[in-house]
Amino acid sequence: MWKNILQPLFQADKALREYQCEEQWRQKRNVTLIAIIAFLLMSVLNIYQHSTFMLITTLAAAFCLFCGLMIGRRKKDTRPLEFAFLIILTVLFTWYIVYGGNEGFAILWVIFIPFMFMTLLNLKMGLFISLYFLILLFLLFYGPLDCLLQYNYPQMMQLRFPALYLIDFAFSFYSVREMITARSRLISTQEQLKESIYHDSCTGLKNQTAYTHFISSGQINASESLAVIFIDVNGLHELNNRLGHAQGDIMLQTIANLCSAQFPEAEIFRLGGDEFLIICSAVPEEELTKQMLELNRKVEEKGYTISYGIEHRQTAFQLENMVNCADKKMLHNKAEYYKQRDRRAR
Repeated sequence: MWKNILQPLFQADKALREYQCEEQWRQKRNVTLIAIIAFLLMSVLNIYQHSTFMLITTLAAAFCLFCGLMIGRRKKDTRPLEFAFLIILTVLFTWYIVYGGNEGFAILWVIFIPFMFMTLLNLKMGLFISLYFLILLFLLFYGPLDCLLQYNYPQMMQLRFPALYLIDFAFSFYSVREMITARSRLISTQEQLKESIYHDSCTGLKNQTAYTHFISSGQINASESLAVIFIDVNGLHELNNRLGHAQGDIMLQTIANLCSAQFPEAEIFRLGGDEFLIICSAVPEEELTKQMLELNRKVEEKGYTISYGIEHRQTAFQLENMVNCADKKMLHNKAEYYKQRDRRAR
């Protein structure tokens, strides 16, 4: 049962962490800053109460968190922050419980651990440290380790606090599980929506919307050369009329798959209808011509034909202008195709 609960939860948490790397760093940085301020505030109160040892612990905790923040800041790595919290909580808060820091008041900080750590820092670490304190409290207050307690807690506190922490842990785990599951479903829905917006449902290729975004976002990476191939499928309209749109979809899917296989590193779009666009960089013109001849041969082996135009440049990578030039070459190629077909028909 626990495997069925924890494994999907850990997978969802991992997906969220990978999907929101920047957001994860920002969130944990802010939590760390709040914790540093909290420890400094408690330091001020410790000075006021002349509690020297508690002052040392709160200042040391603030310093440890600050070091973790500085170490992780350069690469926005959250692990130094997570381990800083782990060390502080396991060492410092264990001492608070055993020795009853601030006349037993410090033990109340343990209540914050389950929800804060699991939600804002690290789910697996949060579960580990939450269970650690749960076991520790029961062993100290109900079990054989009561001899280790150096502070005489009131009997009511000893009786009720472990049960209170157990309830807090149960509610925290349930809340965290629901939050992570809901966020994971939301992200999955967003990805599916993005997929439907930017991809053609028939061929799986990127669509016109994706092409428009590609141009506006400046994603073109062409240091040596850039090539644009404009492809138009011959006879799609006639095939749809003769055999139905299902056969026309099979034609488009077949050609789309052949394009993807022939140009695996390229950006490939279905611009609508029977038009495809291939954008590739750093491919010599001679090599590109050979690849298109090979693609054309494979298409004809499947019983279809295409017309295409290639625009290859070493400089002046104005994409829309290159697409227009490739389109004109494709139209010329298509006109030649129909002329030859008409001659054969006669």
